[in-house]
Formats: sequence, structure tokens, C-alpha cells
Amino acid sequence: MIGFRAAEHLGAISLKGGLAPAKNAFELARFWISPDEGRSHVVIGFPDKWRPELLGSLLVESVHTAAKTYAQTAQMSEEEALRRIWQGLDEERARLNAELAKESE
Repeated sequence: MIGFRAAEHLGAISLKGGLAPAKNAFELARFWISPDEGRSHVVIGFPDKWRPELLGSLLVESVHTAAKTYAQTAQMSEEEALRRIWQGLDEERARLNAELAKESE
């Protein structure tokens, strides 16, 4: 319930202003990035309550939401933000696939 009490951690996203989830909602994932470490951290919860396809659907929805938000706060169009987010996803997916291919050799 971030936003209704002190933040749980530095950089926590506030859920004030009607952003709090419904009472029956559950948190599926948390994402953090550490600029100092140059890496990300992802925590996934409650895998018994959702199918893997749900995470894929939510990731696509979050890409579009992020592009809209980025366009509102940055000097670029929503289309450019969306293109760059997909580019980052494609690059990371290719990098991970290359690593997996090396490991299986």
C-alpha cells in the first residue's frame, strides 16, 4: 500500500490519487534498476494464481503505458518512446537467446 504510509524503499512508486489496486488484487511483479550496479532486479509473486501468458500480456500493456507516460514527461512522441522500448526488449531478448545458445553448445 505504498502512498498510504511511508515508502517501503527509496524510489517507491506512490499509489496515491486512485492508483491503489482493488481489494482482491494481488501484486504480480516488482521491477528495480540499479544504475550503480548496471543491472535490474525482478521479483515475481504468486505463480499459483496466474498463467505465464498473463505476465506476457501485462508486459505488453506496461510497454504501451510506459510509452504514453514517457511521452508526457519527455521531449519525444509516444510513437518514438514505444519504438525505443520495443528496441530495448528486442536487444535484451537477442542477448539472452545468444547466451542460452552458448551455454547449450
